[in-house]
Amino acid sequence: MLYIHMHVGSWVLALCLFGLSWLYYVTGKLTIARVFHFIARINYLLIIFTGFMLFYRYTQAEIWSNYAPEVIVKSIAGLWVVVMLEWTLYRLTKAKPVRGFLVQLVVMLVIVLGLGFGRLPWGFLP
Repeated sequence: MLYIHMHVGSWVLALCLFGLSWLYYVTGKLTIARVFHFIARINYLLIIFTGFMLFYRYTQAEIWSNYAPEVIVKSIAGLWVVVMLEWTLYRLTKAKPVRGFLVQLVVMLVIVLGLGFGRLPWGFLP
């Protein structure tokens, strides 16, 4: 349970830091935006670590044979979300278009949340 709570908490923190970084980059306050962006990058490491630990625990559990494809898809989509968070902020700093990255971010986030909370057995909804 510890890793699940750490994982969900770090995701909430990452999305808040993403929003704050976005806000400060758009308003031109680059120093504080870079600080939030850097903290978000450190938080991504925590997300990846706890995600790996949850993946490992799924592989060791009895339910692996029933949920293996969904766990693999959720893991790939979760990594994709982390990459899209970083690439979106990076492209925002370079004043390049970010719409395509935001679309990918939202689609993968919906897949991750749907599988994580709604479908897989260690989520909150089942």
